[in-house]
Amino acid sequence: MQATQAKSSDPIGKFVLRELAVPVSAQTPDLAAAIAGFLRVKRSRIGNVIILRKSLDSRRRNQPLWRFAVEFEFHGALRHPKVFPASDNSELAGSAAAGDYLPRGNRIVVIGSGPAGMAAAVGLARKGYQVDVFEQGSDVKKRFHDIRLFMKGNRFNPASNILFGEGGAGTFSDGKLTCRTRTPYTDAFLKELIASGADPEILYLSHPHIGTDKLQFVIKGFRERCETAGCVFHFNTAVTDLHCEAGRITGVTAEGRFRPCDAVVLAAGHSSRPLYKLLQTLGVAMERKPFSVGVRVEHPQEMVNRRQMGEKVDCSITGAAEYYLTWNGDGEGKGLSAFSFCMCPGGVIVPCADAADGLFTNGMSYSNRAGAFANSAVVVPVNPETLTGDDVLAGLDFIRALEVKAFEMGGGEFTFPAQTIQAYMDGRVDTGPAPKTSFTKPLRWADFRALFPERIALALQESFRNFDRKLPGFISHGLIIGPESRTSSPVRVLRDPATLESISTPGLFPLGEGAGYSGGIVSSGADGFRLAEAWRVWQTNQGNTQVTSAG
Repeated sequence: MQATQAKSSDPIGKFVLRELAVPVSAQTPDLAAAIAGFLRVKRSRIGNVIILRKSLDSRRRNQPLWRFAVEFEFHGALRHPKVFPASDNSELAGSAAAGDYLPRGNRIVVIGSGPAGMAAAVGLARKGYQVDVFEQGSDVKKRFHDIRLFMKGNRFNPASNILFGEGGAGTFSDGKLTCRTRTPYTDAFLKELIASGADPEILYLSHPHIGTDKLQFVIKGFRERCETAGCVFHFNTAVTDLHCEAGRITGVTAEGRFRPCDAVVLAAGHSSRPLYKLLQTLGVAMERKPFSVGVRVEHPQEMVNRRQMGEKVDCSITGAAEYYLTWNGDGEGKGLSAFSFCMCPGGVIVPCADAADGLFTNGMSYSNRAGAFANSAVVVPVNPETLTGDDVLAGLDFIRALEVKAFEMGGGEFTFPAQTIQAYMDGRVDTGPAPKTSFTKPLRWADFRALFPERIALALQESFRNFDRKLPGFISHGLIIGPESRTSSPVRVLRDPATLESISTPGLFPLGEGAGYSGGIVSSGADGFRLAEAWRVWQTNQGNTQVTSAG
């Protein structure tokens, strides 16, 4: 249908086109010309094009397309069934500039400097609250130094590693910013990252990422924005106790010193086992939740590119190919399922540990995703009802036992167990030297069927078989390193859905992945900004009273 045009004297309107297909080529696409062609109007009528979304459509082999959602100005009147008037979206209050709100005097402690903690901190500080952020690990610069020492020489620091430290565990998952649902809170967080140094394209790419090589500088910029708003950071300072009087939070103990406060934001991430134990001791309401465990698999990136894109596509233009694979059991595996998770094209498998006698893996990639290998977790859901006993922290114990067993299978000294997928399918242990891999730690051939309970081992086997039909070569070209055990928290800290306050402990606000309410960098950051807004509801429920801490 051709767009209806009016005289050039008509006013300029703003419109949104949600589906604009453009062939992939080495040249930067002229989106104004593409919009004009779609509408069948002169290019001169199109102005000020803004990309809202960009994704790669590779469903037709060797004929990939860029698909855009765009906002644009149109000179004249415009009626078209696939074009809609643009609406103005007001800025979220949590991302406003410092000083927009009058100080209220309340003192807030934030535990954890991952995305949820930093977003909550900056959002609350901009409302005038006194915010102290306590992080058991190091600042991002020293954290990178500590990780390098572990990678090269097994100098393990239990407080500053791939899991713990400024930026959280997501710093070493290459800064993947994919989020299933866009909300004002997710957009506010993405804009905060851009203001901290991230590329503006993260606002519109369908699968945006920053890259570990760049993320450290973005995190430092984010912290500086928090500090400008008034936040005070305390690194290498673990919170070891929460204090309550008359049933509500009154302070924390950090490094042996009591710190009074009016509220605690718990944003510690899902690997902070001592904090879970502390919450259990204090009687904070929690429940078991489903989680997943499995392995990290690696394949040559060239194989993935060829299978996903075709032989004729130049992946230097499209970027390294990705995959997302799922399997729901049938036949022998009925009732089971598995899926790929945290896929890292052109990436690196990284060794992880938070104790001297356990190990597990994660995946990351650098900003250009130009590595020779692709890696992904393949994980199996674990129903908490299948765990033994009635302890709310049974999932933590299950994961811990898995990681200790993997450490033993590797022979100690952070040598990681490995197995080719073909050997796993054949039920045998590999022999001879390991193939080329992105992994830098020593490997030892092992039988991963012996690592997992029978149902999980079976689910992995059947999912590999299914994935090989979808991505030929998945079995014959695949290497397993593992386990992959920290995909999500096995515990949820129960909170009020409106105020985000703990249902059992007034003044405690559980956030992010560790509390069981998010599943990635963006959703965690959005949860932090959501708290900054929910604070208004909480203040109203307190009768708008102001409680000023002593000390």
